[in-house]
Amino acid sequence: MVLVAVFAISTAASAQTKKWAYQSDYEEGMACVKDDQGKWGHIDEQGKLVGQMWRNVKYFQEGLAPVENEDELWGFVDKTGKLVIPCKYRSAAWFSEGLSAVTENYNDYGYIDKTGKVVIPFNFKNAYSFEKGKAKVQDADRQWRKIDKTGKYIE
Repeated sequence: MVLVAVFAISTAASAQTKKWAYQSDYEEGMACVKDDQGKWGHIDEQGKLVGQMWRNVKYFQEGLAPVENEDELWGFVDKTGKLVIPCKYRSAAWFSEGLSAVTENYNDYGYIDKTGKVVIPFNFKNAYSFEKGKAKVQDADRQWRKIDKTGKYIE
């Protein structure tokens, strides 16, 4: 009888570990996971799914994570799984120094803050995350330059 109970517990634990086809390392207490149907989500350190499953997800950085819906549009969720910035971007980078590089059409990139407000207009052909107060962007002539957090060219 004891053997049966141990087997049942072991089987349940194995089923739980096999739940995800892929699991990333933890970042900010959350990990990205992929199920057998190819959907992605986030789990907390106890292994509990937080929020819903998405077409794609990225890691949490600065408390938010980019998520992609079935229409291939990106938005951001918080650590409770709540969608805090609607899925309306064709591409979205992690937040860095309070800003995220996003595009609505793959041709014009700008930066939003954590409320979703556009703080640097969609004036760039490509854009990277901020690091030490600067971000590398491609201007209208496709030249790589650096901007400050106000969007002004500095180099």
